[in-house]
Amino acid sequence: MGKIRRMKEKDLEEIMGIEREAFSNPWSPGAFLSELKNPFSRALVWEEEGKAKGYIIWRSVLGEVHIINLAVAKDSRRRGIASRLLQRCIKSEAQASYFVLEVRKSNRAAIELYRKHGFRVVAEIKDYYSFPKEDALVMARSGRRG
Repeated sequence: MGKIRRMKEKDLEEIMGIEREAFSNPWSPGAFLSELKNPFSRALVWEEEGKAKGYIIWRSVLGEVHIINLAVAKDSRRRGIASRLLQRCIKSEAQASYFVLEVRKSNRAAIELYRKHGFRVVAEIKDYYSFPKEDALVMARSGRRG
């Protein structure tokens, strides 16, 4: 059984492994460190047997929550981990007016996950992702205040 806890600097090696297998243009370790130090950012990991198996990072500013990174290790996917992390984010930001995120247009699994949690497509951004070049869907959902 796993548990959700705050991301720590010591998690970065495992997080980077997940990041590289999940994304064609992965974040750098410095980008993660920057988020860990940002007072507006929150970062959680899903831990099993002492190892990070998934994570979510979001920024919360003036009641608006921007989910900026969510990934699960390849060997741990399709087990509800991303769903639990997303639920914790939403619950943690219960006073938010809305939540927003960007997702690759081709990422059907992620789009379905977000739809399951009340997100809907509100816009499309042409060539948002540079490698490989691809459009993004902007998805949003109301919070409790919205």
